[in-house]
Amino acid sequence: MTVVWRLVLLLLTAAPTGAPSLCSYSVTPIKFGFRIEFSNSPSGDYNIAITEDGRPDIKNTSNVPVSNQTSSHDIQGLKPCTEYKHHVTFLHSDGNVTSCSGSNYKSTTTEMNAGDVKEVNSKPGHVCYQTDWDISSLQSTQSNISPQSHGNKTFCVKPDFNDICSDLVFTSKNCVNAAFTLTKYITAEFLNPEEIKQIPADKLPAEIKAELPPNCNNLSIKYTCWEDGRDNELKTLSELEPFTDYSCTGQIKDNNVLIKNTSALHFRVDCDLTITVTKSSPTNTSVELIWKTTSQKCEDDNLENLSYFCSYENAHRTLGTKLRSGGKCNISGLKPFTKYKCKVQPTYKHQPLKDVTHQDIKTDVGVPGPVTMSLQLQEHNVIKVTCETLQFNGPEKIYMLQVSYGSEIVRNEQRINKCNFVFDNLRYSTTYKVKVTAFNGKLESAPKIESITTNYNDKAVIGFLIFLIVLTSLALLLITYKIYILKKRRTRDDNRDEVFLSTIYSCVP
Repeated sequence: MTVVWRLVLLLLTAAPTGAPSLCSYSVTPIKFGFRIEFSNSPSGDYNIAITEDGRPDIKNTSNVPVSNQTSSHDIQGLKPCTEYKHHVTFLHSDGNVTSCSGSNYKSTTTEMNAGDVKEVNSKPGHVCYQTDWDISSLQSTQSNISPQSHGNKTFCVKPDFNDICSDLVFTSKNCVNAAFTLTKYITAEFLNPEEIKQIPADKLPAEIKAELPPNCNNLSIKYTCWEDGRDNELKTLSELEPFTDYSCTGQIKDNNVLIKNTSALHFRVDCDLTITVTKSSPTNTSVELIWKTTSQKCEDDNLENLSYFCSYENAHRTLGTKLRSGGKCNISGLKPFTKYKCKVQPTYKHQPLKDVTHQDIKTDVGVPGPVTMSLQLQEHNVIKVTCETLQFNGPEKIYMLQVSYGSEIVRNEQRINKCNFVFDNLRYSTTYKVKVTAFNGKLESAPKIESITTNYNDKAVIGFLIFLIVLTSLALLLITYKIYILKKRRTRDDNRDEVFLSTIYSCVP
């Protein structure tokens, strides 16, 4: 600032050869500024430079005509109670300048009076004043804001949010001895609804918190809401439901008189549901779940339209029964002795919610599934038994086998995990009954019963055949021998008869 002022002085004091030896002036404070009075100064044009003390801005007034040695020029539109520097130069026709001597190089404007400033309504939401003074140096005592020029000698200021419902007082720090102040009571009409901080409800019953100007004791806001897409169905805050998108506007009232409306506020309250399974009662084909539902944001009365569905994995859903503080459901169609991840799915007005709870359960032991069996004769009196079940439905896998014929039980056997039995040294040509069951350590399956007949004793038959062949051979030999003896005997008898007959014939005469 000092450098600029020095440059101005150097330029303005550069006097050419042949210039008037002297031009002088004095400064007198007047209303709205001060007056430059010329004395002993030649006629012609002058330049007047005005600078506010401590600031670099220069207010130039060029080509000010002076017709005689005693003339004056008024400078107005200055700041009240403010010190200015001034410098006057004579403008020669050839373009050169000569600095004039003044009574001083600093001057102070006069103080303002109450009638110097007039309040006007020129800008909505603002406090405006019209005056020939430059009152941009005034400051409010509360928020330290200053009026800004808006042309046509008008200065306006927008009251601060905290100024509403209080006096907005402007004073000048330079006019320390002046009693001049500008006081304006800022009514609630100056309130800009966009500046009201509205905090949406985050729990039910719903409450919207609005931060009103701290000095306004008679302001209140009454909210009216509607569900998105249902603009004609208006509701109060106490009627709002959870998990629903709402828009709300508030009526701003001053002593119960409507003055403005707030901007629309959009929000929804999602209850923080906590579903805790308190009881899990499984059977071998179903499970009953009982749970408790709690929420920090919503009371039980706000959850009338809450419902539940239960399911496991990808199975069909089961509608739960709603209780006062939770619910219960029975999930059926499960397999025995099987682990499941059951799900409790809350819904509100049939819309699924994110607050899903999973419960790991294991069904009870069930009866093993049916057994398939295969019987095979490995030898004439050896039986091989294989069997299988696909569902033991329990912790152990034991196959139990019983072999009997008639009322006599000849074998009782067990196998773990695999069913593979071999029974030998059985009776030949005997029908046996084979019974197999699956046992899981607790329950036994329905028996699988089949019959099988052993073959004849092939070794005995072969021995008998050999004995029979030998015996037959011996009998044939004996018969042959007897035939031979008999034949030989007959031959001998025949020879004897011939001798006898010869003897007889020889004795006949």
